[in-house]
Amino acid sequence: MADLDAIVALDLDLFGPEAWSRDTHTDELCNPFRSYLSVVEDGVLIGWGGVILAPVSDLLTIGVARSHQKQGIGARLLRALLDEAIAGGAREILLEVRADDAGAQRLYARAGFEPIAVRPNYYVATGQDAVVMLKTLQ
Repeated sequence: MADLDAIVALDLDLFGPEAWSRDTHTDELCNPFRSYLSVVEDGVLIGWGGVILAPVSDLLTIGVARSHQKQGIGARLLRALLDEAIAGGAREILLEVRADDAGAQRLYARAGFEPIAVRPNYYVATGQDAVVMLKTLQ
């Protein structure tokens, strides 16, 4: 499955030891209560992300290839994922973001997310804390 290979490779490059396993990706992509979107340029995966479809949604993952960052792709992908969550009936959406990822936190804040909590040692492989953010959708 070439698309799965590209997703796993992008995830590993972006998230290193915190990347999802191939099995986790497979399970997620097969889950009917999830929506995943990808961004492809010239036949190459350059971004992807997913949300839980539920009244209180969760942004599960979002990432853009390093070579394509800082071009607005992440913001457009985030907007599309928020639209998917709304279409799936979400009234609110949560996310966790690394406490040391100021760029991602700025992206989410510009999209209307607000920090509501910190989860200590959330990222097991690195011991990094996560900032929990929330956005009201409807």
